[in-house]
Amino acid sequence: MANLCNIDGVISSEADARIPVLDRGFLFGDSVYEVVRTHDDVPLFWSEHWQRLGASAASIGMELDQSEATIARRVKETMLAAGHGDSYVRIIVTRGAGDAPNIDLAYANSPPCWVLMVRPLQVNTGKPVRLGLVERLRNDRRALDPASKSGNYLNNVLALAEAKAAGATDCVMLNADGSVTEASTSNVFARVDGVWCTPPLSAGILAGITRSSLLKFLPLAGERIDERALTRDDLVNADELFLSSTLRDIGPVTHLDGRVLHPDANGEPGAGPSTAKLMPAFSEYLNRWRLEQDAPHWTSLLS
Repeated sequence: MANLCNIDGVISSEADARIPVLDRGFLFGDSVYEVVRTHDDVPLFWSEHWQRLGASAASIGMELDQSEATIARRVKETMLAAGHGDSYVRIIVTRGAGDAPNIDLAYANSPPCWVLMVRPLQVNTGKPVRLGLVERLRNDRRALDPASKSGNYLNNVLALAEAKAAGATDCVMLNADGSVTEASTSNVFARVDGVWCTPPLSAGILAGITRSSLLKFLPLAGERIDERALTRDDLVNADELFLSSTLRDIGPVTHLDGRVLHPDANGEPGAGPSTAKLMPAFSEYLNRWRLEQDAPHWTSLLS
């Protein structure tokens, strides 16, 4: 078994994979991407990830030149070659190699470059999060809209580094208006007065696939939800907090700025009671969705 790459249909090891130095994704972060996880060879929320990849490409004026079925077959072939079983799949589409190291799109005259990375899956479901509120602001959506899942992640890289320097394992960023946005690669949920609240897309966040799934799941689990602006004080005073993402599902926040949120009788940190109850139920919900929705669609793409 190996960590494999598929570049424009050619499979190689990660160590041997190469892109040109003039590739605009390498030079300028001029790219879009998605991360998908699989179980029993079926990607979870494949259709939703594919649609978001197309939306991200359109938002930066990039036209995808490969069909969904073609990329699905490449993913399948690369997973079979890797032999991992459950897999982490990263799909990256760059604007291709330019004619010169110049940001002007007039120099972008090559077709997009498709890079697939396949690794063994390491799900962080239930892994506790020490969350830190950082001073670095989230990119303004009028500058580089976080709703576009682009390869330009320096804002998140620096925010996470700031949080880790303060002893946290992840960050939460505010926008220029002082409203909560998201963590480094996850959406934020806060239980405020018995209601699960999450920032609206207008706050300048990525429309997380898991976030969207939770907005459907929580009412089915008997929970109230609200997409609304959240402040720093809302997080500080929240009953419970968790993060959501493809690789986390639900990640309980056990610390905020170093403060233990839900100590047990021995003072050890843990998930909030509502979060702890939701985690196994949400895992069951995702498994049913994969069997009932994802598996038939995936099979049809490969047929």
